[in-house]
Amino acid sequence: MTAAFAAPLPVAVRGDALPRWLGLVGGFVLPMAAAMLYATYDIAMRSPTLEQMRQLGHLWLLGELALILHAVQCGFTMRAAWTALPRWARIALTLFLSTFWISSAFVSEHPDFSLGLTIGWAMQLLFAAALAYLAGMVPPARLAGVWHGFALGLAALAVAIAVHFTWLPAALRGWEHDINWGNAIPGFISVRLFGAWCGAVLALLTGVAWLSGGDARRRRALYLAMTLAFGMMFWSGTRAALLGWLCVLPVAGAMAGRPRSRAMLTTLPLYLLAGAALAILLQPYGHPAFTLFDAFNPEMNRSADSFSSGRLSLWLAALDTARHHPLLGTGAGSCWWAIHAVGQHHVQPHNAVVQFLLNWGIIPTLPALALLVGGTWNAHRRARAERALLPFVLMLDCLLVMSLLDGMLHFAQFVMLIVACLAISLAPRGTARALDR
Repeated sequence: MTAAFAAPLPVAVRGDALPRWLGLVGGFVLPMAAAMLYATYDIAMRSPTLEQMRQLGHLWLLGELALILHAVQCGFTMRAAWTALPRWARIALTLFLSTFWISSAFVSEHPDFSLGLTIGWAMQLLFAAALAYLAGMVPPARLAGVWHGFALGLAALAVAIAVHFTWLPAALRGWEHDINWGNAIPGFISVRLFGAWCGAVLALLTGVAWLSGGDARRRRALYLAMTLAFGMMFWSGTRAALLGWLCVLPVAGAMAGRPRSRAMLTTLPLYLLAGAALAILLQPYGHPAFTLFDAFNPEMNRSADSFSSGRLSLWLAALDTARHHPLLGTGAGSCWWAIHAVGQHHVQPHNAVVQFLLNWGIIPTLPALALLVGGTWNAHRRARAERALLPFVLMLDCLLVMSLLDGMLHFAQFVMLIVACLAISLAPRGTARALDR
């Protein structure tokens, strides 16, 4: 796989091949490799080595490393990437890189795990720089070709999940109702994270469909892909993903006006309703983890904390721990062992800002948020001028909304999507214009 990534593409064809290649690897190859490698019927892998690899995101980071090596072969250098940054970003990045690892090395109760996550963040930043370099060689209008690979990946994941849930090992047959199916999604630590992946892909597809005009066959294929993504998101019961997707719809309207095809307003809703209805019928073994909202569950509706699945208690407990280490935090991933006041352990506090303050402290968190907010703001500005970037801005916005309710800025595959959207949206376009000519 690494060799396939690293093989350089001729400059003359890179503009056509790169988006399809990125979508195929990022949307299909890596999720399916994770599904095969991390297939389990429990909350954790039986192999401690595999579980450590899963938590640290080794598979996703390997894919990122391969892209970095490919970019280097194509002429990418860190020096050029650094000098291309605006001054404010260089200052913020310098402060972040010089401080965010300190608590993981010297405060964390498990420095090996914390430093593993820290190395992952460094890899994500390198990946973003390398991808921005490569994306600058592609005309923006061609970048949306990544959607084919992500749609194919969702279809393949649907098949993998169906097989995993129905063809049980002999030792588990007859025990279907005793399995916690919410932790049995191949390649994902929980069904909610799978739903978040579906929501992010749905946002990407929404942006592509929003800009699609008169080609009826292409539009129908997009609508079918969106139906699959929406149906699987609905099937997963992931309210954060539904919220994230709903939030990007007005963003699309504000940035690009009305959809180019009227069918998106008249026909697509019927597709999505069909997907949701099918999802309800396919709830596995009647398991409550796959319920989007249970209006008749008194436990769920008793308080804001119960409605949020205990998130308010978790956030307060994490912030209470963070105040004892305000400047540099308690180390990456420390929620797993440092938070005991909510009745169960969580690997991350289900809120990006709380996560940063707990793991890194105030000093690294401020430049990290400056980079994230500044990058997102500039991505929106760029997409206003180049509407072909709309799908990536919508995916970015959806992921950031979800990051306020789950671990989108903790787990490697979602950090990969966020930094990829920023890199593609902010990539310098000089080479792309040259290729267009």
